[in-house]
Amino acid sequence: MKYKKVLLLLAAGLILSFCASTQKKAAGDTEKDAQYQYEKAVVALRYDLPGQAIEYLQQAIALDPGHDQSYKLLGLACIKTKNYAGAAAAYQKYLELKPDVSEVHSNLGLVYEELGEKDKAEEEYKKAIAIDGNANAGFNLAKLYYGQNNLERALEYARESIKKKSDLAAAHNLEGVILNQMGRYGEALGSFENALRLSPKDLNLRVNLGIAYINNKEFGRAREILEKVLPAIQDQALKDKVTEYLKLIKE
Repeated sequence: MKYKKVLLLLAAGLILSFCASTQKKAAGDTEKDAQYQYEKAVVALRYDLPGQAIEYLQQAIALDPGHDQSYKLLGLACIKTKNYAGAAAAYQKYLELKPDVSEVHSNLGLVYEELGEKDKAEEEYKKAIAIDGNANAGFNLAKLYYGQNNLERALEYARESIKKKSDLAAAHNLEGVILNQMGRYGEALGSFENALRLSPKDLNLRVNLGIAYINNKEFGRAREILEKVLPAIQDQALKDKVTEYLKLIKE
């Protein structure tokens, strides 16, 4: 009877040993899977660990150079670490594999702007717009042209962005800023009011609306808006500007 018990214990030991060996082998196989490394990177970014995410993504790419999602996420991780050259390289590689993804063209445009390559940024934004009318690309291109004082083209693309995505408050605000710069104050008022309907708690939008009323010589309305927004402003530089505008109105 004792002999049989010993045999049974030995058999159980062999089973346990086999299971542990199988689990170890399975874990090793998982580590060699590009998708698994990519998923670890997703989690790392969720916990704001872009450096760790980059390591996982580099492993994923080494395991599978055609794993397109790893290049896309690598671009984002590099942006978070301000490695814009690395982000550009990652997005370029992604677009070699999937050239018709407008979102990535738009992101690459932003990266090129950070690198000071405005012409390349413009080209990428236009590619994104050509694919599906990408609203963010239109907005970014409008900002680019505004920065170059090309107001007509800036207004054109701000409006294209709004046409594609009418609930983009930033695009309505930009349209207002451009119209204000062009001296079209009445139209600028409408743009800022549209933006505020979409983002009613945005203090900068309220200040912009007040300034547009000043420029449109509707001083009573401007004073009403700026006096109401002033106590809520935390940024001292902006508070000082609003105080100055109110002083000018009273004078």
